This record gives sequence, structure tokens and C-alpha cells, in this order.
Amino acid sequence: MNELQQRIFSQKQEDSSSDPLERRREPRVQTNRMVYVQPVNPEGGNFEEVRTMKDFSRSGFYFITGRDFYQPGDHLHVVPAFGCLNLEHLGEVVRVEQLQFGEFGVAVRLLRVENLVANTHSTAMSAFEAFALAESPTADPS
Repeated sequence: MNELQQRIFSQKQEDSSSDPLERRREPRVQTNRMVYVQPVNPEGGNFEEVRTMKDFSRSGFYFITGRDFYQPGDHLHVVPAFGCLNLEHLGEVVRVEQLQFGEFGVAVRLLRVENLVANTHSTAMSAFEAFALAESPTADPS
């Protein structure tokens, strides 16, 4: 094993030993960006919502909602506002936490890109696109 490999492996061991409950593979970015969410199979009724992500990584994100609908294993259509190129992803709920004041924290793993959001399908999606464009650092203010 060369010196670089030794440094990498020793760093991974230090990282994993510092918090044995930490299972994340990638660092999280704390943010307040919008995300459009719609269940793939809405058993509790067809709905969509635009929420605020609390953190995200390349492979997932966490948001807070007032809906008690979400369960681990549920598949969702999601469009996170990551900038001017908004892609629809298939996501899977991996964790739901009950929070104060009747709210729920929902952790979602991004499984794959479904398509580029080209057409607005609803009022909520139109609002999401407007918010996402306003949040974009390259958005034209005029």
C-alpha cells in the first residue's frame, strides 16, 4: 500500500469511527432551496406540494412537511431546485421523523433522473418553477 492509499484509508477510518451512527456517503449542504414533491402511487389521495429542503447532497435531500402521508419505501416524483437546470427525479423515502408542532422530517434518496422539466403540469409546478428561477444565482432580475 502506498502513502496516498494509507492516508485515504486512515482518513476513512477516522471519519467512520467519529460517529458510528453516521451512514451518509456524501457530505450534506445546509440550504433553504425549494423542492417539488408528488407521490408516484398516491394511496392517501393525489397531491403535490412545494416544500423547502433543509439539506441536500448529490444523492438525496431532507425536507419538512405537515403531511403525515410519507412512509419509508414510498416512491416520489421530485424536482429539487438545484439551479437553472431542474430535473425530475424518482426518489425513495428512506426516513420519516415526527417533529414538533405536528410536522414531519422526510429524508429522500434520489434513485434516477426521470426527465427534464419542460411542461408545467399544475399550479404548484408553475409556482415551483418561478421560485426556482428566483433562487438561481444567474437569474436575470429584469
